[in-house]
Amino acid sequence: MTVKTIKFYTDEWKGLPWKTFQKNLYRLQHRIYKASKENDVETIKSLQTLLVGSKCAKYLAVRQVTQLNMGKRSAGVDGMSKLNPKERIQLAADLSQLNNWKHEKLRRVFIPKENGTKRPLGIPTIKDRAMQCLIKYALEPVYEASASNGNFGFRSGHSTWDIQKYMFNNLNSSAKGNKKTIVEIDISKCFHNINHEKLMSLVILPKGLKNALRSALKAGVLTEREQTTSGIPQGGVISPLLANIALHGIEDLQNEKVSSTKSMQRGFRYADDMVFILKESEDPEQLLLKITKFLKERGLNINETKSQTVPSTKGFNFLGWHFLVKLGNNKFVCFPSKKNHNAMKLKVKNTVKDTRYPLKDRLKMVKTIYRGWFHYNRYCDMSQINLWSLHYWVYKYLKKSSKMPSNEIIEHIRGIFTGHNQKVNGFIACKGSKSIYDNDWLYWAKRNNKRFTGPLLTTLAIQEYRCKSCNLLFSTEEIIELHHKDGDNKNHQPANLAALHRSCHQYEAIHGEKRKRDIPK
Repeated sequence: MTVKTIKFYTDEWKGLPWKTFQKNLYRLQHRIYKASKENDVETIKSLQTLLVGSKCAKYLAVRQVTQLNMGKRSAGVDGMSKLNPKERIQLAADLSQLNNWKHEKLRRVFIPKENGTKRPLGIPTIKDRAMQCLIKYALEPVYEASASNGNFGFRSGHSTWDIQKYMFNNLNSSAKGNKKTIVEIDISKCFHNINHEKLMSLVILPKGLKNALRSALKAGVLTEREQTTSGIPQGGVISPLLANIALHGIEDLQNEKVSSTKSMQRGFRYADDMVFILKESEDPEQLLLKITKFLKERGLNINETKSQTVPSTKGFNFLGWHFLVKLGNNKFVCFPSKKNHNAMKLKVKNTVKDTRYPLKDRLKMVKTIYRGWFHYNRYCDMSQINLWSLHYWVYKYLKKSSKMPSNEIIEHIRGIFTGHNQKVNGFIACKGSKSIYDNDWLYWAKRNNKRFTGPLLTTLAIQEYRCKSCNLLFSTEEIIELHHKDGDNKNHQPANLAALHRSCHQYEAIHGEKRKRDIPK
């Protein structure tokens, strides 16, 4: 009897027809999306059953939660933080029992919030995350078919930059933005209080899959005795999608009909935060009554302390930006909020002063922090922000605490605090009704490059947005890494570069040691 080694299963896992799996899964999701557009519930459920039973969906779900997701190493109540290739293959087989799936309890984890409090997360086991991912594959195209043009949170292909551009379109001088009123809405403990029965009435799934989803919602936390009757556990793969389904339609409550088939979008939502833009003649109180009624049906309430009604000329904060229509010239401006700016400065200063690391490593970390911050704010009017004071603080600190010559310090600072300037408000927003499941690959491929800059963008264009290793198209959510074939991360010659999935990157020969660490013995 031949004993199969870990290397055998590793090669078997890597050799699976991932490109075919991805194509087959997308084809099924597109058919579900199309049936949902036609309100054909019977066909939707039939296709969903076909999808969750397919080999392609089960293997891709396992790959997603064990290799691609950011939280792939988070352990559930069983203590398992990673699976070897043999265990991944076995898990894909176990997903065939989805109709009888019993979701395990969640592991409670607390993460700090900016206001000093802690946000509770409920971490499912790897097996339960794979189950949730599989159901998400079947459910997401249904939601996407009717998703509001004003919802941009947790939707592939949509981003905060879309909202930023819609704010500009609605509040610039030609739109008479100076005469408009802003209603900011924050929902009190949204994920914690959503009513399960109302949520399940909005979900379209076959009975068996609905039961599996209900099991996930009611699983509860290991340290708590009773099952939950409300709320969506933060930390689950499917949680953001369920929140979107529960709140679907709230952003459309103030839309203005412009024809029998079209309406002007007036509400914009990202997760449970939203803003509405009202004309001078419209009463904010009437809108608040509509919102209160909508939320009450779902077991939710407005957070009065974080919600407000303000004139556009006073300005408001949303998604880390400050939006304002200036008095006098009626010019619309958007720049990083004070909270956003100060958080970045504090992070930079704390990193520079963290003597646990060598100075050169600290400066590299600062460069990563600043570039990430600048990238997020790349379409803002940065002339409104004082960045010089931070540059000067870093200079003074290095001058005082190191023996580095002044000219070398200045060179480091110039290398760290750089950004690729973009045209202010220059982002091209996603077309209102577009969805990644609409089969318009050309449109989404062109939009995908807006996420990247520099050598990675050039390499992606050369590879036509496919992973150089597995030849799969990169989705809008996947982590993409730039591989240097000779191991020299300063050699950016095109022939030396390859864009790879993070999971594919670890298998490259130059990263052999990393591969060894990732494969359990």
